[in-house]
Amino acid sequence: MAGKMRIDKNSIELGILILLLGQASVFAPVGAKITLDIARHFLKKWWGDGEPYVRPETDPEQVRDSIYKLKRNRYVVWKIDRKAHRVVLEITKKGKKAFDHASFSDITIPHPNRWDGKWRFLLFDIPEKRRALRDIFRERLKTLGFFQFQKSVWLFPFECEKEIRFICEYLEATPYIMMFAATIDNDKVLLRYFLREGVLIRRDLSLVDKGIRY
Repeated sequence: MAGKMRIDKNSIELGILILLLGQASVFAPVGAKITLDIARHFLKKWWGDGEPYVRPETDPEQVRDSIYKLKRNRYVVWKIDRKAHRVVLEITKKGKKAFDHASFSDITIPHPNRWDGKWRFLLFDIPEKRRALRDIFRERLKTLGFFQFQKSVWLFPFECEKEIRFICEYLEATPYIMMFAATIDNDKVLLRYFLREGVLIRRDLSLVDKGIRY
């Protein structure tokens, strides 16, 4: 049975999950050195991109051990593609949650003393080939308290561009998002939602004038 595992920031394990989120899977030919081949792939990618969480002295054996550790704890899974004679390494739902917690657990959006009446719109269009990354991004928006206005359109009442940009840069998702602020004439549904969720409170706005009940 897999034991509990803590994934720390700037760890090899977190770096593996980041790369799997970015490209969905990593594969290697079936053989005696599968994990070493995959480990070398990670190192080549990290060294090429200059990622800070990989020390120059990191060797394939260290990465291989981290892969096994992630696999034992069910954060990644092997899938054998017999037709192509290769093994594919993929991140699991549990791995996505672990990545999300390790990377963004301390990010919050500050709430000012009073709402300025503007809604922050967040639009994103992350391609299907980066579905794992898209899932992480969507879950993070839910955790931060965003309201899903449409499929890929989310709303929040307070200024949050700095926090969202940080997340997007970390996930390499910046090219896929757009943000802007605007007012909405009939926003009673949104106001009720954010009041119910505790994001907005009565002192943030004059609810009497808007006739809001919740």
